Formats: sequence, C-alpha cells, structure tokens
Amino acid sequence: MDVCIAEMTSYTYAVKGERLLRSRGYKCKVTRKDKNSGGGCGYQLNIYGHCREAAALLERYAIPYRTLSDGGA
Repeated sequence: MDVCIAEMTSYTYAVKGERLLRSRGYKCKVTRKDKNSGGGCGYQLNIYGHCREAAALLERYAIPYRTLSDGGA
C-alpha cells in the first residue's frame, strides 16, 4: 500500500485535512512527528493510498501542508 506523510502547518489543519479525506473515502490518521524532526507544528497526516489525489484534494480545499513525503510501506 502506498503511504505518504503530509507535514501539517497546524493541528487544526491536520484535523480538517483528516476529516476531509476520510469523508472522501481515504484512509488517513493524524500523528505526532518525531521529536528529532525540525520545523512545523509537530503534527503530520499519514495518508494510506492514492497520495497524489489526496494531496490535490487538500490543495483544492485550501488546507495547507509543508511537505508531502513517502512514508514507506
């Protein structure tokens, strides 16, 4: 399964993104980032499957995120 991580700009946007994606059938979960990782608000959105489509949906609904990276399988 394709997994990607969107580093969110705030906890509020992480939750909004999770609700949006789940309402559209995407499997995702808000988690805390590792303490050793720098920058950001400390929360990320793990998206399981169809990462590019999910990212496009976040952008379409103006939910900002810093980076989208491959989280591994």
